[in-house]
Amino acid sequence: MRTSMGISMGSDSFVSAQMHGESQAHHEHDGFTVVRHSAELALSSSSAPTLGSQRAGPLPQGSIVFRDFIDRVGDPVPVIGDDGTRTPAVQLVTTALDCLVRGRTPAPDHVVVAGPAGWSGYAVEELEDEIRRWGLLQNRTVTVIPETTAALTWVARVEKLDDCDTVLMCDVGAHSLDLTVGTRRGDEFDVLPSTRSTDFSGAHADRLLMGHVVALVQNANPDFDVDDPAHRAALAELAARCRIAKERLSQDTSAVVTVELPGIRRQIRVMRSEFEDVIRESLTHAANAVARELERLAETGTPVDAVVLLGGGAAVPLVTEVLSTAVGVPLVVSPDPATASARGAAVIAERASLRQSGSRVMSAPGPRVRPPAAPRPIAAAASRVLPPSASAGVPTRPVASTTTVVTPTIVPVAKAPKSGIRGWMVAASAAALVLLGGGAAATQLIGQDDTPSATTTTTSSVEQASSADQTAQDDTAQDDSVQEYTVQNPAPAQPMGGGTPGRGGAGPR
Repeated sequence: MRTSMGISMGSDSFVSAQMHGESQAHHEHDGFTVVRHSAELALSSSSAPTLGSQRAGPLPQGSIVFRDFIDRVGDPVPVIGDDGTRTPAVQLVTTALDCLVRGRTPAPDHVVVAGPAGWSGYAVEELEDEIRRWGLLQNRTVTVIPETTAALTWVARVEKLDDCDTVLMCDVGAHSLDLTVGTRRGDEFDVLPSTRSTDFSGAHADRLLMGHVVALVQNANPDFDVDDPAHRAALAELAARCRIAKERLSQDTSAVVTVELPGIRRQIRVMRSEFEDVIRESLTHAANAVARELERLAETGTPVDAVVLLGGGAAVPLVTEVLSTAVGVPLVVSPDPATASARGAAVIAERASLRQSGSRVMSAPGPRVRPPAAPRPIAAAASRVLPPSASAGVPTRPVASTTTVVTPTIVPVAKAPKSGIRGWMVAASAAALVLLGGGAAATQLIGQDDTPSATTTTTSSVEQASSADQTAQDDTAQDDSVQEYTVQNPAPAQPMGGGTPGRGGAGPR
């Protein structure tokens, strides 16, 4: 059975809307099966990941819970779990999407994910790459679009926008107020980048209501210290109950908040009028910001024909009242504005399923999915030191000081010819000795007839000459040895990463 699914991601929740391609009898809630999940992802080594309302009973031992990770996609700083574990936000979002997609029966064949309007292009690309790696494209097509496109698709389907060429979408989300301009192009609208304001949001209203309840508690219990660290867990539980009360006040005229603090246990009834008085000032600032945006668009030649109110904060009756007074154009509020993005994403997925195409389809279904690209290397610009070559054969070691250590290299040295003053002196000495020896021999021959004695004297003179010559040679050899040591002195040290050609890689490279 062919099914389609739309998923919207807010700051603190996921909303899934599923359409079935056959009998309308299976449809719920005006043709959709809509489920809201809080953005609390629990990971455990002993069980499958669970998201928000999917959990039944206590968490397994050793589970790690991650919160507030949707708006962190694209941020290089990882998200820290409740036990200190660090995980990239894009991996957490993809895991949550996997929980939503694989948990449906029948499994959807077309899924459209509506990303937050404040996401950058890099964040969208990072999610697309992670979806490919994760395997969500197995036998299905997954598309990522801006939530403003999905919401406007749904509003145009249920509201009359035929006479509107330009609309301003006002999304009152959990942590911000996003303003987005949509311009008509045929039967559809093109959306421009959103601008974000923090003048009013759902979380801001929660804090204001929490402050009102705590003030009532302190009036009755002056000794209660809000800043005491021992009260932190109890105050966090009280904040969650104030949020539930805020949602009830969107439908009812009053809500009861149960207060359980150390030494204090009571119930406080909050009237809608009290809540509206608490948030009116901040809401008025936000409405004035919307009015200024309308004026700016009119001055630039893009007058707005209607303001479309979206987001969970749009369910507060005072929001509609204040905005309708501040803006001078029609205010369009869709049914259940908190789920408009998920419904619009499901409508786009159904259309894509019918025509086998869609806007920004990431990959073809089934086995035609392209494998993930190899990670791109990151060039480290901080250091340009090159590793030593493999032929060096010299083990590397850390440099302890600025002194450059050079490995001695044996260089053959050719002996220079014996010349110069030393050579002449040696030759002159040898000649003088020969002459002296010859004169002594002649004297003995004249004065004596003893031949052996003359022979002995001549031999002694030649030995003396040879000894002198040998001494000169030793001196010369010693001088050559000193000259060879001088030649082996290293050249000036080369910078790291350089090296001298022809050295065989012996030195540092």
